[in-house]
Amino acid sequence: MINSDSTLETIIQIVERGEIPKASDFKLWAELKGYQPTQTAEGPLKYVDENGVVRLTLKQGSSRTPGSDYPHVELRNPDTQRIDIWGNHVTRKSPGNHTRIQWDI
Repeated sequence: MINSDSTLETIIQIVERGEIPKASDFKLWAELKGYQPTQTAEGPLKYVDENGVVRLTLKQGSSRTPGSDYPHVELRNPDTQRIDIWGNHVTRKSPGNHTRIQWDI
């Protein structure tokens, strides 16, 4: 049975193998968690939890932002703190805040 925990575990296994997960994997995880999608005309796709906290941001990357010039995902916990895919706190510019993804959405 597909659920949010097994989906996240699959994503973690992909990363631990040195492979790059797909944006659609994270999108599925967010939807299974019940997060709601939101996007402005010029902005990235974000998923918001029931308390209005942006929990997932899918970014295509931008050459104008050093360290963010490739497709990546940014995650936050319920307290709005940035986290990596294992739930560890990270800073805005740290590699853990920029988990590389394959853009397939």
